[in-house]
Amino acid sequence: MKLTNKQIAIIDQTLIDKGVVYEEIKLELLDHIVTDIELETEESNFEIAFSKAMLKWEKELEEINPLEKIVTPRIVKEKFSKITKNLFKFSLLAVVIFSVLITTITTLKPEEYVYYNLHLFFYSVFSLVCLINIISMYFIWKLKIKTIYGRFFQVYVGYTAFSLYKIYSGLNRLSDLSRHYSYKSIFRNFFEWFFDGFYFFMAIYLVIVAVEHFRVVKKYKLI
Repeated sequence: MKLTNKQIAIIDQTLIDKGVVYEEIKLELLDHIVTDIELETEESNFEIAFSKAMLKWEKELEEINPLEKIVTPRIVKEKFSKITKNLFKFSLLAVVIFSVLITTITTLKPEEYVYYNLHLFFYSVFSLVCLINIISMYFIWKLKIKTIYGRFFQVYVGYTAFSLYKIYSGLNRLSDLSRHYSYKSIFRNFFEWFFDGFYFFMAIYLVIVAVEHFRVVKKYKLI
């Protein structure tokens, strides 16, 4: 059974009505459902074949937040949750490795200039990452193309404001360094880098998510 453009449009609208509004998820499901229907015999009725195909994907399309105003099918919720878990896994693992490394360096080299240059480099890179996120936020908003990565980015990009505050506070501490510098214990040193580093790696992960959004836009030629 070869589907017409009108029949494909019906499937597409049905997925949207069920809350699958994110392009990469919708297009993937659309491809699977169209394939399932087209594998039916030529004598099959479209409505019957469509119903059978939708029944196959019933679990993934199940609404799991029935009390909320926005329909959220299971497949969307699970995809968003997976990206969220990856955010915290990436940030925690990266910041632990980073904090141990920098703490080791500053313990072996406790001089003021080492402390100053490491922080200055860190806050410079952090500022650049935040700038990239702000620019990405503008283009994601301007394109108005819905992907699950774009939605995730929009939800978590608000942390950029707090990151900018952390950068501002850190640079202020550096400006008074000559009057207030004192060698910190290993634990204080570690946690100082850990708390700033966690938001730094969250910001880096958001850059990765933004890149994924634009990759999806390019892959499916959505512009």
